[in-house]
Amino acid sequence: MKNYERENRSGDATGELLAEMYRNVTMGAESLAAVIPGIRAEQLMTSVTGQMEQYADFTKQTEKLMRLRAEEPKQPGLLKKAATRGGILVNRLLNPSEKNICDMIAKGTRTGAEQLQDKMEEFGARGTSQEAEELCRDILSFEEEEIIRAEKMARMLGE
Repeated sequence: MKNYERENRSGDATGELLAEMYRNVTMGAESLAAVIPGIRAEQLMTSVTGQMEQYADFTKQTEKLMRLRAEEPKQPGLLKKAATRGGILVNRLLNPSEKNICDMIAKGTRTGAEQLQDKMEEFGARGTSQEAEELCRDILSFEEEEIIRAEKMARMLGE
């Protein structure tokens, strides 16, 4: 395979990974924003707002890498956002406890992290840039920490 062809395939995989990372962090922040109205505990609110701030930072970093590649980040569709918010609202109405909110955060973060991990492996097999892979690993590491934090807080609030 010629170098140009290899770079082109790698470029496509990098672009796809960056798009997946962007979707992950923007939907993560969107989901967290949807649980905020049900939060009363200061410790949980601090945790959620801190997680949202980190997602905002990851969004900026992902956008920067995308723009360096002359790619424009695509916002998740309104239908996807509405479905996510609607699902969270129904879940909160059925069980408004803050333990349930923590459980939703842990489950949603785990689902996003698993999907991103799968995409990183898939696109990485085709060759992705080192910068994109490093940022992806940072996002995954952050999400693993947040899953642990949410599960711990759920246990604490459930007592």
